[in-house]
Amino acid sequence: MTENMVFVECGADIVYPNQQRSFTRKHYLHPSQVDMFRYHFQNIGVYHTMMQYINPIWYQDEKGRWLINAKDSLKYGDFYLDFDTNIETEDDFQKIKEDVKMAVRYLQVILQVPKEQIQFYFSGYKGIHVVVNAQTIGIEPHVSLHLIYKEIAQDIAKFCKHETIDTRVYDDKRMFRMVNSINRKSGMYKIPITYEELQTLTYQEITVLAQQPRVIPIPKPSLSTKAKLAFQRIAEEWTKRLEKQKEFTGKIMELKVEPPCIKAMKEKIFRETIDERNNSATALTSFYFQQGISREEALYRMKIWAQENCTPPLPQKEVEVIVNSVYNHHYRYGCETFKRLSGVCDKDQCPIFNKELNKEENKETVTAS
Repeated sequence: MTENMVFVECGADIVYPNQQRSFTRKHYLHPSQVDMFRYHFQNIGVYHTMMQYINPIWYQDEKGRWLINAKDSLKYGDFYLDFDTNIETEDDFQKIKEDVKMAVRYLQVILQVPKEQIQFYFSGYKGIHVVVNAQTIGIEPHVSLHLIYKEIAQDIAKFCKHETIDTRVYDDKRMFRMVNSINRKSGMYKIPITYEELQTLTYQEITVLAQQPRVIPIPKPSLSTKAKLAFQRIAEEWTKRLEKQKEFTGKIMELKVEPPCIKAMKEKIFRETIDERNNSATALTSFYFQQGISREEALYRMKIWAQENCTPPLPQKEVEVIVNSVYNHHYRYGCETFKRLSGVCDKDQCPIFNKELNKEENKETVTAS
């Protein structure tokens, strides 16, 4: 990989003198320049994307800024898991410990990752991050690497009884707090910890460690052939399914009645870093594509949605990239995705499940014509 063609996106929490807060992002840097960004913001509330963008695709927004089209660019990065829950007692933290323990067992047994190659971090507030270096598992750049990682995380989550794994953190622009930076909310540092510390120390004891930066020995990444083969198998299976989706030339049943989940997505307000704003835009565009709506009409509708249903508004150029990407690659999303993004699933009022709704509407349409 050519060094000057590898980028990460950086972001930072900002608090102004009047206590007003904002989040700045879209700062694209080579990984070696990340520390410059960190210290520019005094090492407080600083983030970078988990994915590196390799020879990325660029586009200009309405302000003339050059931005990376993260969705369609090659991506490379470490495998990661985010364990998070509301911690009010030691019992709450124990839930995270138990789920991490199960995830480590999965990584060792199913994916054949040596335990010494798994890294652990306290987020500086109420989460634990588990990371496996991409070199350990022999990862190659892939345009959908974040989604392959998501599929693995979802499988791991099935074995974790407390449901503390956050599987929403696998969008193509996901940022994680920089190691040994200060969490603005808690004032604590995100620090590396050992697996033994995680399992034996109390939450209170770990927060004491997080009062200052910390360095612990981390073994040099060493390729695990077995882990590489396991990840390659998963990536190949995922790619085959994606190719089958791309071969799709038809459309789903034409719906005369709008499904409740789609109606909710057209009414809900999506926030940039919380509500999967970009993923929601892609999914909604996919619904229009599957309904046979023209690209031009979908673009018109999505531009309005991006202004009225996104905060801050999704840039018009970014909307164009999303719509063109969906229509060029024939991306399809199903009920589970729309249920997650909208928070709504009412099968009784959905024409996909309640066929009579569609029939009744069709009858009315015929009569009216």
